[in-house]
Amino acid sequence: MRGWPVIDILQFARKQAQERRSVAVSELERLGGAVAVEEPGFQVQLDGFEDASGKPGLRLRVTGKVELTCQRCLEPMHLDISSDRSFLLAAREEDLPELSEEDDDIESLLASSPLDLMALVEDEILLQIPMAPKHRDGRCARPQWGGEGLGAGSAFGALGALMNTED
Repeated sequence: MRGWPVIDILQFARKQAQERRSVAVSELERLGGAVAVEEPGFQVQLDGFEDASGKPGLRLRVTGKVELTCQRCLEPMHLDISSDRSFLLAAREEDLPELSEEDDDIESLLASSPLDLMALVEDEILLQIPMAPKHRDGRCARPQWGGEGLGAGSAFGALGALMNTED
């Protein structure tokens, strides 16, 4: 488990243990060069718990900021990552509830040994990043066409000015 202590995840949950740490983007293989992460990286908190019926579970919280490229204006944009997800743990695959029975707020997770917690953290971060990141409406930088004022304000007019043709 890349950089995370090796733990028995079921025992961790039953003891209601807690783990807090900072995770650098260099520890997250799949995230790689897709984003620039502002220091100090991501803050991760993992808490073990038992639900009302005594089933072991985990609560994973991940926070941080990433820098992405806006797909409208191709300028940098900042995205706050804030994930708070709970998992009920199952020791065997047949103990996992049917998807239709699952609570919308709590997911089921097979507590395989050893559980790659860094992969779980990376999954949470990747789920927070949109496939096509964009600034909010009205926040994108206006494109610079090089011939400012040419073409009467239309994109086709500006293109025509760049190509030395008329509208």
